[in-house]
Amino acid sequence: MYSINFDEALVLKSELIDAAVLRPHEEVVQEHMEKLRDYLETLKPYMVVPSILACKDTNVIVDGHHRYYALQALGYNKVPVTWIDYYSDSIVTDLNDTPVSKETIEAAAASGEMLPPKTSFHHVIDKSGNPYPLILLSVLFKI
Repeated sequence: MYSINFDEALVLKSELIDAAVLRPHEEVVQEHMEKLRDYLETLKPYMVVPSILACKDTNVIVDGHHRYYALQALGYNKVPVTWIDYYSDSIVTDLNDTPVSKETIEAAAASGEMLPPKTSFHHVIDKSGNPYPLILLSVLFKI
């Protein structure tokens, strides 16, 4: 099902949920969101999108802000989500020397004071210690 060998306990379940349950932490690049929205519109009636990844404990969006906002702009109140164990050491916020912490991300979501677009770039560390973009834990959904 997945193209990388990771601790499958990281992924709890995938489902369609009410978009209002999720808590974003980053602003989006408006032009990118609009292009994604326009692209998704062309896929109707068979729109297929990767799920948004969110923390199972806090509902914070970890990956998929552009998908989240594009789906809402298209009028979808329900969005596909894959719930993950965000606190796992296998989930890292960035690979550079000054990563934004998970605590900073959660504080932004809690306060509503969004971080700039692309502040974080989450990765999953596979069983061999290799980092991969977190989106690889997403599941495809037909909307």
